[in-house]
Amino acid sequence: MEVMRIKPTIAINDNGFLFDPNTGESYTTNPVAREIIFMMKQNLPESDIRKAIISRYDVDEVTLEKNLIDFMAMLRHYNLCEEPGQ
Repeated sequence: MEVMRIKPTIAINDNGFLFDPNTGESYTTNPVAREIIFMMKQNLPESDIRKAIISRYDVDEVTLEKNLIDFMAMLRHYNLCEEPGQ
C-alpha cells in the first residue's frame, strides 16, 4: 500500500516550521503535526503513524482518525503532499 508523502522540496525544522520553496509560503505546526510530517517524510504507512501517535499521546482511535483525516486534507489543500503514485 502506497502512502501520501510530503513533497521532497518541503523543508521542516525541529521546531515545526515548514517552508515551501516553490511558493515561498511558510507554515507553523504543533508538535503532533511535526511528528506526523517527519514520519510521512520517512514514508511510513498511515497505520504506523497512527500506532505511533496513539502510543505517545492520550488520544483514542476515533479522535485520532478524525484529526488525521482533517490534517491530511489540509496538507492537500496547501499542496504540500504528493498522492500515492505521483
